[in-house]
Amino acid sequence: MHAEGYAVTSALARLFGTANGGEALPLSGIRERAMRELSQFSVIVREELASLSVSIPPAISLVSCSDCQLTLESEHPQRDRILAWLDGNDRVAKYFKEVEVLFEVVRATENLGVTFAEDSCFHIGLTSAGPIAYFQDQQCTPQ
Repeated sequence: MHAEGYAVTSALARLFGTANGGEALPLSGIRERAMRELSQFSVIVREELASLSVSIPPAISLVSCSDCQLTLESEHPQRDRILAWLDGNDRVAKYFKEVEVLFEVVRATENLGVTFAEDSCFHIGLTSAGPIAYFQDQQCTPQ
């Protein structure tokens, strides 16, 4: 493991390790926070899209890769309207990144010592059953 990887692993172990006098944060708390933020993100996006007469279903998948801005990955009958809404929407992009960071912390902590592919992208899917968040290795091409 590289020195940088060891430093991250060490920091995460201190942050989520065995609680010493209640000082460590439980991973379950971060996971719960990530899920709450994902749900709130879904509410905000659904409200904004509804104001543009964009419907779910069909589901939409928002993705952000390291070199790409937030974009729509999935096909949707109102794709152009969704892309226009995303363009320059700093509020949604910022909130997406906040949710992504929480899920990154959970993923890194659950997989201590694992090195993830550089082309691993974070997705938020908005479905009629609720939101989902996941990572997927892929090539991201700007829209």
